[in-house]
Amino acid sequence: RLMAGSRLRLLHESLRRYLRRQAWDHLEVLLGKTRDEELASVMKQMGEEQQVAIWKRLPEAARQANVITLMDPPFGQWVLTPMSPEDALYVLREMAPDDMADILGDLEPDKTAKILELLEEKDEVEDLMRYDEDTAGGIMIPEFLALRANDTAEEALIRLRDGGDLEMVYYVYVINVNGLLVGVLSLRKLVTAPPSTRVGDLMESDVISVRPNTDQEEVARLVAQYSFLSIPVVDEANKLLGIVTVDDVIDVLREEATEDILKMAGAGDELVETAGVGRNVRIRSPWLLASCAGGLLGALVMGFFSETLEAHHYLALYLPLILGMSGNVGTQAATVTVRALALGHISALGNRWLVVRKEVLIGLTMGSIYGVVVGVVATLFGGGPIYGAAVGLAFISGMVVASSVGAAIPILLSQLSFDPAVATGPFVTTAVDVLGIGAYFGIAVVLLDFFGQAGV
Repeated sequence: RLMAGSRLRLLHESLRRYLRRQAWDHLEVLLGKTRDEELASVMKQMGEEQQVAIWKRLPEAARQANVITLMDPPFGQWVLTPMSPEDALYVLREMAPDDMADILGDLEPDKTAKILELLEEKDEVEDLMRYDEDTAGGIMIPEFLALRANDTAEEALIRLRDGGDLEMVYYVYVINVNGLLVGVLSLRKLVTAPPSTRVGDLMESDVISVRPNTDQEEVARLVAQYSFLSIPVVDEANKLLGIVTVDDVIDVLREEATEDILKMAGAGDELVETAGVGRNVRIRSPWLLASCAGGLLGALVMGFFSETLEAHHYLALYLPLILGMSGNVGTQAATVTVRALALGHISALGNRWLVVRKEVLIGLTMGSIYGVVVGVVATLFGGGPIYGAAVGLAFISGMVVASSVGAAIPILLSQLSFDPAVATGPFVTTAVDVLGIGAYFGIAVVLLDFFGQAGV
């Protein structure tokens, strides 16, 4: 792994040096020795102008097409928009139909229309473009090997050899005369079967499939759950439309994980490390607005206890500690819950609120432990047992509230068909801060009033 990192750093430095010196011959030699995957990984750390300059120096249309599919949008738009429709199509023809549909969807409509006019497989690509890019239909491949149940293993292998360059041949799908999906079998089972064996005797008739409008995250979950290498896409009548392969699923998992991490950090939902300062500010500002509003709301809540705070200034000393610990607990609970939702573990439990109860117990346990420790410290160094009791109980209540909010908000958002990942960003933090401040001062006021009246 270290060697791979060093190799990529050296590649990055060499590319930048050749670009700066305009040493095109050296650049082309280096590109000829570099894998497309490594090249795309390094190019993602460069600016738009450098990315385009390197791409133009790739010697073959097939490599140019492959690099476009490996890069993140809007790279395809950057390199293809300036080209004529004929030249752009020369590159696009080297892509799989699903990748071509995705790239064409990123281009301007006029440009896309001109390219489609020149494309022989226009109908096939247009069908793919009808589906949302985040669905099974948007990432499926319409090219697949389909057999009939009456075909023999020998006939199936002949068809397989004559099928050309198919992207996925680990599974062979079986359809009837109407094109409806009736079974599936592995290539291994087909190859090892006696030549005269019927495909119908080899196939599994219980086929797990998805619809074209199935969300890509659900497709990825199914592929991961059953360890599939591909999964078929069928319409309402169970007609086989295409397949989603494991390499596309890996891309989906990476995209969804990146999007969730950014949302959880309150940094938007788009990775734009090569974008300028202005664009990053525009993306992140709306998310920070929630944090700012939450801080102002917390200040407003604290204002209700200004007299208490003025009379007992020791209370202010422990507020950052309580809010910090509660915030960490809330983020932990929310992160665990979001992951469980994404993997489908929570829905499998039957009662989603069991997760909330579990997190509440965790928060109560940790709050009790740390509440006792900090309460003792506050008693010894913070003004007496009243302050210690207030701080200790506030620790317990803050952690219980934080764990409850952290687990409940993602589940609630999921039930309302919103992305639960947004819960672990500013929203959980804001809720925990506001409720934590209220609980802390509320407990302190009650204790101070009680002990004051008791003459303690």
